[in-house]
Amino acid sequence: MKPRRRVRLAFTALAFSAAFLGGSKAGAQDINCDRGDLEVMRLEFEGNRAFSDADLAKTIVTTPSAWARRYLHLPFTVKHCLDRTELPNDRARLIIFYRRRGYPKVTVDTVVKELAPGAVEVRFKINEGLPVILKSFVIQGLDSVPEKTRITRDLPVREEGRFDRYAIDAAGDTIRDRLRNNGYPRADAFNRFTENDSALLAWDTLTVTPGPRTRIGAIKIEVLPLEGKKQQIPTRIVRRIMGLDSGQLFREYEVIDAQRALYQTEAYQHVSITPDSGSDSLVTLYTRLAEAPMHSARVGAGYGTLDCLRLTGELTNYNFLSGARRLDLNARVSKIGIGRPLDGTPGLCPAARKDIFSSRLNYYAGATLRQPVFLGLRSVPTITLYTQRVSEYNAYLRTTAIGGVASLVWRGATRTPVNLSYSMDLGRTEAQPALFCAVFNLCDVAERDRIQKTQRLAVLSLSVTRDNSNNILSPTRGSIIRLEARHSSPLILSDSGLQFNKFVGDGSRYINVGGGNVLALRIRGGTVFGRNLGPATGFIPPQERLYAGGPTTVRGFSQNELGSLIYIARGYTKFLSTDPATGLPDTVVLASDSTYRRIVPVGGNSLLVGNLELRLRSPVAPQLLQLTLFTDAGEVWNRGAAQVKSVKLKVTPGIQVTAFSPVGPVRVAIGYNPYQRPKGPLYHEATDEGGALLCVSPNNDIPTKFFYDNTGTKVINITQPVGGCPSSYQPAKDNRFRSKLTFSFAIGQAF
Repeated sequence: MKPRRRVRLAFTALAFSAAFLGGSKAGAQDINCDRGDLEVMRLEFEGNRAFSDADLAKTIVTTPSAWARRYLHLPFTVKHCLDRTELPNDRARLIIFYRRRGYPKVTVDTVVKELAPGAVEVRFKINEGLPVILKSFVIQGLDSVPEKTRITRDLPVREEGRFDRYAIDAAGDTIRDRLRNNGYPRADAFNRFTENDSALLAWDTLTVTPGPRTRIGAIKIEVLPLEGKKQQIPTRIVRRIMGLDSGQLFREYEVIDAQRALYQTEAYQHVSITPDSGSDSLVTLYTRLAEAPMHSARVGAGYGTLDCLRLTGELTNYNFLSGARRLDLNARVSKIGIGRPLDGTPGLCPAARKDIFSSRLNYYAGATLRQPVFLGLRSVPTITLYTQRVSEYNAYLRTTAIGGVASLVWRGATRTPVNLSYSMDLGRTEAQPALFCAVFNLCDVAERDRIQKTQRLAVLSLSVTRDNSNNILSPTRGSIIRLEARHSSPLILSDSGLQFNKFVGDGSRYINVGGGNVLALRIRGGTVFGRNLGPATGFIPPQERLYAGGPTTVRGFSQNELGSLIYIARGYTKFLSTDPATGLPDTVVLASDSTYRRIVPVGGNSLLVGNLELRLRSPVAPQLLQLTLFTDAGEVWNRGAAQVKSVKLKVTPGIQVTAFSPVGPVRVAIGYNPYQRPKGPLYHEATDEGGALLCVSPNNDIPTKFFYDNTGTKVINITQPVGGCPSSYQPAKDNRFRSKLTFSFAIGQAF
């Protein structure tokens, strides 16, 4: 039984994998349905061994209805019907396909079987026959080419293999492209073959005409300025950006790179580089440019569930100091409506009200200067100076008085830019006291103040991105891979208290499964070390810890709440106890009730997240809306912590509705979370009693001392021994279905 027959409906990752195996192809035409037409509910190929069902489906017009209609039986999804006039043509298409791939004696029959009233199965019965064997494959005409061996390496044709004319054509294209990238811009190739049908043998000769080995001669540049203005960017700067010199060997990919480099300055609205059509060993390059406006300004406003109201502004000069340098002046302000001093409308941002770090405005102001080229290399150097305040939901608030970043982007591989950067800033990071106490054993007020003072943070980072996707906002096919490494230590001028090594990797894959549906997969992992690479948990700046949970990671959990949690109690009650070590009386404090006031996300030094989505074409307004079934899995943990005995991934399925807007995909997601909140320490913040952080976890026996004022009635300070707050508190489980749902709103796809 074929894989697509074994598909079963299940709202799990297994169902999504089956969707991929059972999906129809993307290349076929849509067959419209009229009243009385037969719907194609199943398309089958029988007898095909050399080629898969998917390969054959791409060559024909007959198309089954959408995956969601055939297997999920969803109404209003894409419906395809049988066109009986095209069925004989599909048979002919399959015969031609097989013959060109080396099967001259192939036969194809068609069978239409009724599955239900108005629904049919279309089956193509194929008898491939024996293939034609390629006895000889000769390439001639390359004797004068010095790189002959490299030009003919790893071609998709081999003697004694199948006589595949598609593969032979591809070999000719490969040789032609390699020659044009090695000094032969006029190279061409054509083949002749002889075939013995009765013996099933073939002989092929690929004749190559490389033409003269050619170098770049003159480079002529013509610039069309804006109407009423003179040329803005000097010609010598244009030549430097192009990176081409007279006398160097002509390589087609270098000419394309030069054209791309000019476009990337955004100073031109038209760029063309055309070689002359002569047959000399020198080729003249004609470069024609049309300048664009050299200044632009943008302003914007938006709303986010966590950012509340936000404003952005950008001013750009594309020809700073007449060198095609780009100067960007950027400013951003968020938390408007809830953050001081522009608070006053907290009702606009109910989600942000739960974040203790949203009480102050977040802002960014910076200037970025980009140089178009650096030392003649295909790289883009950038220098940024900035000041900012940025917060992460209930995790930290980072305020940078002044900072700078110097980076170099190397684009040697078109789709794989490499970014090397060095940053240094003077700033301070504030986090909740319970985080410092429970994770880093920094429970004393003085110790926390020392960690949160203004310090110098220097970071050296290297990131690589490989983007083979077909769309930057909402890919439907291809893949994206990102890798990043970050290092901070006194060796690169960071303060001694701020040392870490961080590694994060992310890989996404997008598969078109037909009918406008997309199967999307992602896996993400990361780890952070302190001063060394051992298992011990050294201090790591809160902004460099790893967090998950929320609309872009595991949607069944609220923002940053995946992994260990710390709880803040509403109050405390004193109990008389006996010190088990000394037998002397002491005081123990416990939470005044079984509920908590808020949660403190802990994050971790290790992270693993996986996502699986089936993005379905909406039955209503399919150009505007998209429905998504998803399953997210992941965990965040603190490697080396005593309470971490085993790591178990949390799996949360859900549904999502996406609307495509001018600002990008806007998503509303509902994740199902069946898990009870984890056990964790419970603290009380005694802000009015000396700022003490008290452990009030159930069954704790930590001795607590109270200090009073001169009247003996008002508590002025409370102390406890450092560390040791047990993770014995766990909120009661709420079995109501509504309580297991997590709602989130975001702009942009999850990945």
